[in-house]
Amino acid sequence: MAEIKIDPKVAYMYEVLEKAMIGPTDFASLTNISRETLYRWKKGQPIADKLRLDIAYNTALRLEKGCRHGRLPLKEKLKAPQRVKVLRKIVAEMRSAK
Repeated sequence: MAEIKIDPKVAYMYEVLEKAMIGPTDFASLTNISRETLYRWKKGQPIADKLRLDIAYNTALRLEKGCRHGRLPLKEKLKAPQRVKVLRKIVAEMRSAK
């Protein structure tokens, strides 16, 4: 049986999501990439849209920065729409953070 080859960017993305305690549904809302697409990538299926992969990867980079700055994981319990709004704000702020 062949070993599943996962793109390194996808592997990193899922590591960050686990570290930041962000579920795939919130990440899908944050990036406008369907959950189904995210799961296909995780299963090692071919990635047809490299632009979406880059969007997801760059979002993960900013979320990881949010972890380093103590902004993630979120400490408060929020409902999904508010949670995604807060995550979008963190991603925007981490764009310029070092």
